[in-house]
Amino acid sequence: MSIVRTYRRSEAEGQQRLEYREAWFAPGSGEVVVHHGRVGSTGTTSAEAVADDAAGEELLAGFAAQCAADGFAELRTEQLDRLEIAYRLKGPEPSAVERTLAVRLRGEITNQLAWRGLGEVVGERVESGQVVFDVATPHRRKAAAEVPAAARQAGVQASRVTTSA
Repeated sequence: MSIVRTYRRSEAEGQQRLEYREAWFAPGSGEVVVHHGRVGSTGTTSAEAVADDAAGEELLAGFAAQCAADGFAELRTEQLDRLEIAYRLKGPEPSAVERTLAVRLRGEITNQLAWRGLGEVVGERVESGQVVFDVATPHRRKAAAEVPAAARQAGVQASRVTTSA
């Protein structure tokens, strides 16, 4: 899958704004999906049908060029905040049920963040009786605010999930 994810900082009525634009294309899917909005909101999604994979990649390249022309750019790793989300286990290692819940939690964290332009889970590790998810995000506070909803959707007790925010 090819994805272009860009951001732009602006000011409106004395308030700082951070907007996102992203598009992705999966070979064989027959469409390019475009998603955009203000960071922290679910934004707007649309899809453009393409005749074949070459046309999809070409449309994605055109999207990237238009983003650049409009002042949007990909954020470099050092421009992203880091957020750790910890799922507390009952023992030092996850049980079979906790492993299943951790997989679901990771998926829901990714879902909550990605659809709001808030980043993604970039790593996972087990340490000190917890599963720790490493998140790269353009807005740490807003990303942390989405964690309780992700826990609820994953079927994990919110009291067992903490953030480094």
